Amino acid sequence: MRGLPGRRLLYVRDYGKCIQGYKCVDACGEQWQNTFAITMAGRGFDARISTEFANPLPDSACVYCGNCVEVCPAGALSFKREHDKREDGTWDESRQTATTTVCTFCGVGCNLTLHVQDNEIVKVTSPHECPVTHGNLCIKGRFGWQHVQNR
Repeated sequence: MRGLPGRRLLYVRDYGKCIQGYKCVDACGEQWQNTFAITMAGRGFDARISTEFANPLPDSACVYCGNCVEVCPAGALSFKREHDKREDGTWDESRQTATTTVCTFCGVGCNLTLHVQDNEIVKVTSPHECPVTHGNLCIKGRFGWQHVQNR
């Protein structure tokens, strides 16, 4: 999925891995985000995950929170940094540390878990048991760390 116009790519879609588990649709819909940017299109055997009216993602209601990526069970949606590191063979969870902290972008108090490998943040998640976020974040919480490492 493309980032907002002018932004770096934030996450990647691989429809070949999609099992149509519907979790991304729920995360984008009434379960959490309420933007309804991701939905089911077609009927029966033609049913598939799509954006509303099959619009390109930048033209959809997507707010790039990444909550759909967080819940995807099949890897059809993946964080760009994780995807790139898996592609080049450098993703190694055994070398990663996870540190939970509080997001500083606003006053809500969302918990962030920073996944660090080789002194570099590679992914940000939120603990599912956190009473504030229940594992969900906004674009700033999930992707706002990238400016820390721009060189």
